[in-house]
Amino acid sequence: MEKIIKYLLIALMAVSIGLVAWAVFATPDGATVETATAVGANLYWGYALLALALIAAVFGACRDLLVKPEGLKGAIFSFVAIIAIVVIAYVVANGHDYQIVDLQNQGYFERGDTVITDACIIVFYVAMAGAVVAAIYSAVSDALK
Repeated sequence: MEKIIKYLLIALMAVSIGLVAWAVFATPDGATVETATAVGANLYWGYALLALALIAAVFGACRDLLVKPEGLKGAIFSFVAIIAIVVIAYVVANGHDYQIVDLQNQGYFERGDTVITDACIIVFYVAMAGAVVAAIYSAVSDALK
């Protein structure tokens, strides 16, 4: 099984490198249909890899919970914490009343779009702060051992 995964990862990496090379070297002079096609293919490939990663993460987590059910409490706590962060970010974003200028259409973006964007930014900030705190905690706890 490990050999299959190893070769699958090598194949995925080769396809990724090929697509990036195609997008970079398609037309160095300017934007053409071929460049747009190469960039579009890279975007769809990125979406496919993201979907595969999400499926693998969910499958792996479910498998681990079936093998070791004592981790169920931590998984439920993590899930509730993530939902709470997203809901709080949405409520905070919904409380803002500013408008974002849409330069292309000479107007403003719709309220729903700005709330979702602002909520995503807030969730990103919370995730990055959590990652920094976790890295500092890990470094300090390893240094004290």
